[in-house]
Amino acid sequence: INPLYGQPSSSPFDLHPPLSGELTLSGSFGEIRTNSFHAGIDFRTGGRSGLRVFASNDGFVSRVRVSGVGFGKAIYIQHPNGLTTVYAHLDRFAPQIEAFVKEQQYKQKSFVIDLHLNANEIKVKRGEYIALSGNSGSSGGPHLHYEVRLTKNQIPLNPAFSNLKIVDTISPLINSTWIYSIDTSSAINGINTNSELNVQRKGNHFVVEDTVSVQGIIGVGLKAYDYINRNSLRCGVYEIKMFVNDKLHYHYSADEFNFNETRYANSHIDYAQRQETGKRIHRLFREPNNLFSGYKTLMNNGFISTKKDTIYNVKIEVNDPFRNSAKLIMVMKGIDYKPKMMVPEYIEKQNQEYWLFFEDNQLNTDLFSISLPRNTLYSNLNFEYKFSAPLPGMYSSIIHVHNKYTPVHRNYKLSIKADSLPIILQDKALIATLNSKDKMEAVGGSFLDGYIVTNTNFFGDFFIVVDTIAPQVKPLNISNNKDMSKERSIRIMVGDDISGIASIEGFIDNEWALFEHDPKNNLVFYEFDEKRLQKDKKHSLLLKVIDNKGNLNEYSCTFFW
Repeated sequence: INPLYGQPSSSPFDLHPPLSGELTLSGSFGEIRTNSFHAGIDFRTGGRSGLRVFASNDGFVSRVRVSGVGFGKAIYIQHPNGLTTVYAHLDRFAPQIEAFVKEQQYKQKSFVIDLHLNANEIKVKRGEYIALSGNSGSSGGPHLHYEVRLTKNQIPLNPAFSNLKIVDTISPLINSTWIYSIDTSSAINGINTNSELNVQRKGNHFVVEDTVSVQGIIGVGLKAYDYINRNSLRCGVYEIKMFVNDKLHYHYSADEFNFNETRYANSHIDYAQRQETGKRIHRLFREPNNLFSGYKTLMNNGFISTKKDTIYNVKIEVNDPFRNSAKLIMVMKGIDYKPKMMVPEYIEKQNQEYWLFFEDNQLNTDLFSISLPRNTLYSNLNFEYKFSAPLPGMYSSIIHVHNKYTPVHRNYKLSIKADSLPIILQDKALIATLNSKDKMEAVGGSFLDGYIVTNTNFFGDFFIVVDTIAPQVKPLNISNNKDMSKERSIRIMVGDDISGIASIEGFIDNEWALFEHDPKNNLVFYEFDEKRLQKDKKHSLLLKVIDNKGNLNEYSCTFFW
C-alpha cells in the first residue's frame, strides 16, 4: 500500500490525473444517487467552470455526446490497454474536438448529438488537453464527472483503485443504524415496527449502548458516509461488512457493476425513508429480485432469524477504498412473546391485489388499467389502489397507484380512462402526477382507444390533464434592430409548465443555426460564429420552440452584428 495515498502499490490501471492540482471529490463511485448507483467519481472544480481537462492515457476519442440533460457535453477516450475513460458535464471541448463536433451538429442540424468515431479521426496523447470542465447537462453544480470503463463491455470500474493521487486518511462516519421487522411475527423491543437506533462514538468505533430485544426475522440498516479529505464533500461508502457472532453474514462493495444494474439502488436502500425523509439508509439484506452484483456474501439474504434467549453480537465494518475503516458494535437478544402491532388509528379501505414479482401482473378497472412485466417489482406485493375526485383542471379521477414509497425496477404501462375528455382536446392530453411539493409534473402519454396511455417507472397519484399552452419564449439580451456587436451570444429564456419542451430550432438569415439548450436554467443560447455568420451586417433571427403536445411559440427579430 502506498503509505501516502492509501492506494494499492501495484495498481490495476495507470491514469494521468484529469485535472491539475489537488484532486478533491464531491461524489464517490457506487454512492446512492436518484434511481442509480454512481458509475464514476466527481472531482471538485472550485465551484467554477473552465478548468483544463486532460486525457488519462494515449488513445483516441471514440465517442462524443452533447445534450442538455444527462452528461451534457461528454468525451469518451478509448485506450490501448482495454480501458475507456469518460469526462462529462464539460463546458466546451478543446479546439480540434470542438470544431469537429460543431461541424457534425451543423451537418445533422441538431444540438443534441451522439457521435461514434473510429481510431483514425481524433487521436490523443496522455496528459493532452481535451476540454474545459463545466456544468452542462443534469449537473447540479460545476464539477468533472469521471469514469473508467472496460472497453469490451462498458462496465464501469472504481477509479479509486488506480494511481490517481487522492489523499484520504479520514475514516467513514456512521450516523445511525436501523432494525427492521420483516414480517408480522417480528419485533424490535416488543413492537412490530422498524426502529432507528442512535449510535455513540467510543474511541475509534461506534456502539449501540443498550441491548436490543428482537424477535423473529429481522434486518439491519445503516446510515453512513465517507469523507475523502478536508477539501472533499460528503461521499457514499465503498464497502460494508456485517458479522453476526463473528461470522461474515453480509458483504457489499462497489468495485464494478453493469449499467443495467444501477436501478437496483432503489432496492438496496430503504426507499420509503429516502422518499419520506431524504435519508439514504443501506439495507443489509436483499429483496428476492434485487440482483445487484455488488453483494459478495449474503447469508440468508442478509436476514437474521432470531431465537429466544440467544445473544447476537453484531459488528458492522464500513470501509473506504483507502483502507480507512469505521466499526459499529451492537448486541441483540432474542425474545418470544406476542409483539405489539403498530397500526394507524384509521385505515382507509383500499382495493388490493396480491402480485408475485416473477410474474406478469395486470389489472383492469372501470377507470384505469395497469400492466407490469415480470420482474418489475423487487418482491411480492400487496398491490393497493383507490380513486379520488378530480381537482379543477383535471380530466379524470385521481388514480392512486399503490404508493410512492415502493420502488419499481422498470417501466410499466398505465392507461387512464378519458371519458371526460372532449374530442377536440384528445391530442393535447397527457398523464401527470404531483411531486413532493404538490407541483404538477408531466408523466406523458397519448390518446388511444378511449384512454390516455403512458409508460412510467414509479408508483404514485396519476390523472389526466391537457396542455394547450405554447412554451414561454423571452429574449434576454436581444431585441428588434439591436446592435449585438459587443455581445458574445444571443440568450433567450424558454420554458414549458406542463408537457415540457420537445424541440428547439433556431435560424439566422433563414439558415439553421446552433442554439444550445440548457433546460435546468430554462436557457437557449447561440454563440456568435465568425466562420458561419458574416460580420458587420444586419441579420434576421427566428426561434421555434415546440412542446411535447405540439404547441408552438416563435420569436423573431432583426439584429446587427
